[in-house]
Amino acid sequence: MRRILLILSIVAMVGALFSSTIDIAYRLAKITQRKLIVMFSSPTCYYCILFKDKVLPDPKFQAVLVPNFVFVEIYPSSEKSELFAKEVLSIQSATYRDLFERFRVMGTPTFFFFKDKQVLGYLPGYLDGENFTKVLKYVAQEKKESLESYLKKEDPFEGTQVLIEVTEEEAQFVLAHEKNSQLIEKNVNSLDKRKIYVVKSKELADELLKRGVYRVLLVK
Repeated sequence: MRRILLILSIVAMVGALFSSTIDIAYRLAKITQRKLIVMFSSPTCYYCILFKDKVLPDPKFQAVLVPNFVFVEIYPSSEKSELFAKEVLSIQSATYRDLFERFRVMGTPTFFFFKDKQVLGYLPGYLDGENFTKVLKYVAQEKKESLESYLKKEDPFEGTQVLIEVTEEEAQFVLAHEKNSQLIEKNVNSLDKRKIYVVKSKELADELLKRGVYRVLLVK
């Protein structure tokens, strides 16, 4: 029974890291000022499944992923994107199959990293958890040195603290679509520094940052 509960908790945890669509993921990334990872995938791809089973649930991987990125997986399907297609590709809409063609994805998994509309780079194929975590740190900090050189180093980076002013509508969008977000109205004893906290008080926002929280959304 204990083993079954552990497996279920891991499944739930992994599910919480995925955005449901690329448009939702793109908007979440913009509002929360995180980078976007699009995983071009296939339901029958062995290494895609291996990534989701072995790398994605890794606590060290999550420790860097959650504060710095929004993650979405897409298949070459007929599902459509409008927001991402319009803002990144300057076209009215595109199917996910079109996106595979537009980004010249030759195999799966392939991971594309975005900062707003800009493509920061891409990673084709499978990478083990330790090295992929280093790639996340490299991309999150927008390092200028070569990735090959960076991978040889130890870097304690986990995230950068930021206070973001948002509208009420933006706050509600984040709370509705980001499972790692929480609205709080007063200081609490227990905090998760990787959680995105939504507040309506500048004093509370400052206190959360003082206690080490990475991202705080302040409703204007």
